[in-house]
Amino acid sequence: MNLLVAFLHHLAAFTLVSSLVAEMILIRQPLSVSSAKSLRTLDGIYGVSAMLILVMGILRVIYFEKGAAYYLHNHAFLLKMTAFIVVGLLSIYPTMIFLRWAPALKQNQLPLLSPAQAKNIRRVLHLELAGIVVIILGAVLMAKGAGFTA
Repeated sequence: MNLLVAFLHHLAAFTLVSSLVAEMILIRQPLSVSSAKSLRTLDGIYGVSAMLILVMGILRVIYFEKGAAYYLHNHAFLLKMTAFIVVGLLSIYPTMIFLRWAPALKQNQLPLLSPAQAKNIRRVLHLELAGIVVIILGAVLMAKGAGFTA
């Protein structure tokens, strides 16, 4: 079971990063009805992946690996979790914009996206990717035993 949970945790993480990169590519192009629908779909995949990462991560901390006491006293883990929360909070902005597009897309119309919103979405996506780099750093440090204080 430990292997399955670890596999699903990592698969969700790679899916999250892939969907985020795809969003970055699409948001740089002129918006079309098709790309707007794709952005909403990718953002949904991103959200489901984040939830799976969270659920599988909680299972790993509580039931598998080294146990909650180890992780909750590990600075690298706390760094990783803080970055995960920050990335999650950052993702709210693009998601809210994409969700507002539903009425226009249901009518097969181009949703409104101002140049300022597009620029802000791009900036947020870049910050999310930077946060993922911090998450990976925390994971590597944790895996190598750095950051543990008893």
